[in-house]
Amino acid sequence: MRALVVDDDASSASAIGQLLSQAGCSVSLCTDPESAITISLDLGVDLVSLDIRMPRLDGFEVLSLIRSHEYSRRWPSVPVIAITGNVSNEDKAQAIAAGFAAHLGKPVLLEDLQLALRTVETLRDKPHHTRYSADQAAITSRLGHLLAGARSEVASAVAGLALAMEQQGAELLRQMLESAYRRDIGAASEAAARLADVASAVDADHFASLCNAFIAALDCDSAAFERSAVLARAELDRIVYTLRERVLP
Repeated sequence: MRALVVDDDASSASAIGQLLSQAGCSVSLCTDPESAITISLDLGVDLVSLDIRMPRLDGFEVLSLIRSHEYSRRWPSVPVIAITGNVSNEDKAQAIAAGFAAHLGKPVLLEDLQLALRTVETLRDKPHHTRYSADQAAITSRLGHLLAGARSEVASAVAGLALAMEQQGAELLRQMLESAYRRDIGAASEAAARLADVASAVDADHFASLCNAFIAALDCDSAAFERSAVLARAELDRIVYTLRERVLP
């Protein structure tokens, strides 16, 4: 994989780059987050590693801008991992809910990085490496039944539904993960079930199955339920795109 390492600290970027090289990646380094956005949109980039605390633009802002450009160009999302000094469980839950494919602390361990790369490889393969939800046909059919009226009314309704799913989905994912890290299995399962119900509103059965996979993974270690949450978050992004495409010019 071709990896782009973004960190305003050159020594930190170099250290992460060396580990990625040991893991078999071809690595480019960037210390300017604004330039990194343009570089990451190169279709040859398979993975972006972002620091969170950077001047001018933090990691969340860089991720948001990358996703915005991908959305406007109708491109699949490049997997982005966070490698940062913010290492609390709340930080991890927030990062994964925002769309990071992994959240690793500094100094990062090679075995943790290799585990994250396996998730990245999954996101780079079919059926994940696509702009559209696995339930595209069902979602489109469901919208046809739910919505009627003039074009402007349909556009407004679909845009509102997409925004609500994006915001509610990210918040429920954060709650799922924070509860899971506390080992509050009941609360984590309840939040995941609520998220599955959100998916059922648009017939997103695959997304609901990913929520159930998260619940099943709660009996395993944190790496298992984190991976399930990452895959669910990626599918949520594709559902939102599938909804919004109804109003794209």
